[in-house]
Amino acid sequence: MRMRKKKNLLPRMERCGALWVKDPSACRGAWRDKMPGCTQLRLELGCGKGRFTCETAAQHPDVLFVAVERVPDAMVIAMERSMAMGLSNVLFIDGDAAVLSDYFAPGEVDLIYINFCDPWPGNKHVRRRLTHPEMLMGYRAVLRDGGEIHFKTDNHDLYEWSLFQFPKAGYRLSEVTRDLHRDGVWGVMTDYEEKFHSMGTPINRCVGTKEPLAQVSFAQGLERELPEWTVEERPGEPEGDLPPRARREQVRRLALRRGDEPPILLDYLEGYPGGGFVWVLSLDGEDGTARQEAAAALPRAGAWAGLRAVRLACSPAERESWQALGFSPLRPAEGTQPDWTVMEYQM
Repeated sequence: MRMRKKKNLLPRMERCGALWVKDPSACRGAWRDKMPGCTQLRLELGCGKGRFTCETAAQHPDVLFVAVERVPDAMVIAMERSMAMGLSNVLFIDGDAAVLSDYFAPGEVDLIYINFCDPWPGNKHVRRRLTHPEMLMGYRAVLRDGGEIHFKTDNHDLYEWSLFQFPKAGYRLSEVTRDLHRDGVWGVMTDYEEKFHSMGTPINRCVGTKEPLAQVSFAQGLERELPEWTVEERPGEPEGDLPPRARREQVRRLALRRGDEPPILLDYLEGYPGGGFVWVLSLDGEDGTARQEAAAALPRAGAWAGLRAVRLACSPAERESWQALGFSPLRPAEGTQPDWTVMEYQM
């Protein structure tokens, strides 16, 4: 249900200015300076009206809690609740969970709570789920080694799906339960949780602990990102010249095929221009939609493989489409192709 717009929203938020971090990127790497002596830094993604955040913070006065909420009309209620409780260990960000690495330095966070997030049913919006592997990989960038994600939901389908996603992103599962309150109320409830528990809806919960990520190849990363496709290595030589100082033994050719559709052929250089890089030579196929889907999977496959960046050279006509996928212009391409640009997706 969409939350009703609050009257005098901005003045109310300004009255809570001591708790509202308007420029979280300025605090990156220095959050503990806001609470010297704190023992942990914990995040809640999507705090809503703040009941869980505030009651948990009250139980752990030595822990700094940062709540991230995209809906200001909900966040203002959470901030007012925190002020009414006299809490000094809670801060709020009006921001997006997808860009946590803009707000927090590597290893700065000890624990992340994900409580009753939007299940985004169906395949069209699957990547919006907060437990999608791409999101879980993003959390790794800010969680310390051994840090935890505590996940609760009343949505059975989302929960069962999520249990398969945590291990993919390098999290060891524990405390897996499909009826958290079977033997009595356990822990702090959210308002939403209390409502559905009173209706008899079972609450699911698990803990994911960050472990070292098993190294996979770029091709294996594509298999993970395109689970309905087959990824096969093919013999053959790419057309045209290689970029300067590239070696033929670095060339890889893959055929990406979905069902009975014609394959998408991907030629790339492994370890070019150096370790931790992949250079895409070509991505060709008859089906433009399938080609675009394969192109979108390239940077995510690079993340699975632990790459520093994926690079390619493109013509002016292609530049906009690569930028739409998150690639940035780096420099003019070397060689004989005029007006071509090196594009990079940095992990």
